[in-house]
Amino acid sequence: MAFIGVKKVIAIFLVVVFCCGFIPQHRAARQKAPLKPISELYADAIKAATIHKDTIAALGAIEAIFQQDSNYAPALNLLSKLTRVHKNAIEYSERAYLSDTTNRYYLEDYGAALVRGEEYDKAVGVFRKIVSRSTDPNHYRILAILLDSNRRTSEALAILDTAEMRFGRIPLLGRLRQYYLLKTGQTLAAEADARKAIEEAPYLAENHISLAEIYAMTRRDSLALDSFKRAIAIDTLALEPWLALAEYYQKEGNKGQYLNILERIFSNNQLPLEGKIEEWKRLVGDLSSYRRFYPQYDALIKRLYIHYPESKDVAVLYAQHLIASGDIEQALALCKRLIDYRKPLLEDFTRVIEIENHLSHIDSVRHYTDLALAAFPHNTDLLHMRGALALQRKEYDDALVLYNEALQHADNDTLRSTLWGAIGDVEHQRKEMKRCYKAYDKALRYHADNAMVLNNYAYFLALDNRNLERALTMITRALALAKNNSTYLDTMAWVLYRLGRYAEAKRYMQQALSLDRDNSAELALHYGDILHALGEEFMAKTYWRKALERGADKEEIEKRFLPQQQEKPKK
Repeated sequence: MAFIGVKKVIAIFLVVVFCCGFIPQHRAARQKAPLKPISELYADAIKAATIHKDTIAALGAIEAIFQQDSNYAPALNLLSKLTRVHKNAIEYSERAYLSDTTNRYYLEDYGAALVRGEEYDKAVGVFRKIVSRSTDPNHYRILAILLDSNRRTSEALAILDTAEMRFGRIPLLGRLRQYYLLKTGQTLAAEADARKAIEEAPYLAENHISLAEIYAMTRRDSLALDSFKRAIAIDTLALEPWLALAEYYQKEGNKGQYLNILERIFSNNQLPLEGKIEEWKRLVGDLSSYRRFYPQYDALIKRLYIHYPESKDVAVLYAQHLIASGDIEQALALCKRLIDYRKPLLEDFTRVIEIENHLSHIDSVRHYTDLALAAFPHNTDLLHMRGALALQRKEYDDALVLYNEALQHADNDTLRSTLWGAIGDVEHQRKEMKRCYKAYDKALRYHADNAMVLNNYAYFLALDNRNLERALTMITRALALAKNNSTYLDTMAWVLYRLGRYAEAKRYMQQALSLDRDNSAELALHYGDILHALGEEFMAKTYWRKALERGADKEEIEKRFLPQQQEKPKK
């Protein structure tokens, strides 16, 4: 039969085993090595986690431990510290504690994991166990805070009273106790506690600060200020009393005094520079206070600049302050000194270029742009800026080269659209209108809502008196994107004028003139032409004269005063 009975198979197997040996000799070498002791594996895990900072290796060692003992407390405790998931950290730390409830460190780590995981209700019970065997006052503080956060402030006070009986008066716990007394409406008790602390340790500034804050909360300002001054007098170089006084003035809304105290704080090396910079940035965000308290702001940033002469961050903030205060030349000189040509940074060049451009120092803008391009030859913003300068100087071939080079490094369609628009502007200056329109078409293919290209395209079509309906569509879209742009409104008026829609053109031109802040000669000239087309000759001549006063071409104006020369455009 094909089927052999089970018993017969077992008998055959046993015969083979006893005749040949259970493990063939040539495979005996492949036996697994003996398992490493758990103590060695744990040492490997500790070494990987703390010395080599190799979390993966540490987790591998812990996994090997769990293969032998899944409840090995030290490994569970270490795993709870390595995991970043709060829920898992709580689980592992709880298992570690339950595996060895006599180990107070496991209990404390379990409590800490519960706090990190925001399991506050459960943490209260754990921290009650902790404080029952702890000699660390900080555990009492944590338990009190947990109770207070759970609206059990009275119990929190009782815990702090217990801590005081065990350890004596501790300033940090004392201030917390006073806060809870105030919170529960026990003002007199809080004040008495603060006074008692001063009697026991009159040389501790924090005790006077506590009393000052109680006075401040109960609106006894003169007493509060007196206590703040006593705290400062103990050690005028200490930072905490000055910070407390600054906070008092800030809460009172006394910005001037706050800034005066802050100047003193900024001179103190105990407060890190990063904190001072952060506070300055917050302060300058309030523009109304910046203007109102300018002398204090000025003194504050100067103090910072003098105190940290080597800090580039402070120097940049000081330069920004100088610009805001109108001292642009000094700001420019400072920004130029910040450029490190050995290790150039783009923002350093950009800062100088922007100021020089604001001052209309075109040659200097060109110089620093060239220096920046030498360090950052493929930067599209620099190439674009340099191209614009070449266009301004009527160096059209150079402008095209720069814009085309920028296109090679452009990394998004919006930028490509901007660059093709700039190329179109150059071609317009060269009177190459076919190339101009072709470049504009490419710009709009990359970004159909490029408002500047839409405006320029529409305006040039209107000047050429061609494709006016398309021009109207484009300028309508441009105005939808930027409604109160006087230049775009002027283009809309001029397109409508070319279409013979003079009344509509007049309304748009009136809007353009109301928004114009540059006293544009071109807008006045166009408005005069529109008024002339409507038969309003007196006002047309008035605006032509305004255009002449603003710098319009004299011959063009003179032509308009000759009736036979001035004709209405064809509809």
